[in-house]
Amino acid sequence: MFAEGDEETAVPALVSEASGVVLELGPGTGGQLPRYNASKITKVYGVEPAIALHESLRENVKASGLTDVYEIIACGIEDVVELKKHGIALESIDTILSIQVLCSVPDPDEILRRLYALMRPGGQFIVYEHVKSKDVLSRIVQSIHFSLNRWRLQRADVELVDLYNKVWAFFVGNCHLDRNTQQYIMQAGDWEKIELTVPTSEDAWTIFPRIYGRLWKK
Repeated sequence: MFAEGDEETAVPALVSEASGVVLELGPGTGGQLPRYNASKITKVYGVEPAIALHESLRENVKASGLTDVYEIIACGIEDVVELKKHGIALESIDTILSIQVLCSVPDPDEILRRLYALMRPGGQFIVYEHVKSKDVLSRIVQSIHFSLNRWRLQRADVELVDLYNKVWAFFVGNCHLDRNTQQYIMQAGDWEKIELTVPTSEDAWTIFPRIYGRLWKK
């Protein structure tokens, strides 16, 4: 999500560290593709449930010269059966790439445990995600965002509710601002090494405090 706006962030450098067999979560239209170091990767599975994005994703895969190694999988990361059909099994992945997608997956705690299980020992989890704010006022704003929208929709007609749901899902993928993603990542399993930058006191007032970095499976 929002790949065009992260050139000045840690994202480009993080993506370039992907290596071996890579599982990319929610690649969208392929905003991260130019940032891969092709010499480091042998295979990339792009798990993207939004089929409407696949045509653009395929075009960008071709433009990035990754056609031979990039495989698009039309399902959510929670669809274990479909992933197995494509050869994604326990301890089969060297790198998991998660760039601003964990805010929208169902049951993030369980999903992250499953992702951890898919990684080989020594495999790396590359992450850049926004998280629940530690600042009380910012956290309140995050929490009331969805409550306010639900309140408005309760007073709207069915057609407006349906339109809102479609627009919200399309533009932000059902993003949840107040998820404790850092906690979910840390408790997903035993990590051998952690290089993770977390929000500081200077980030207290932002609605999108972020964590980013790499973690290696024990």
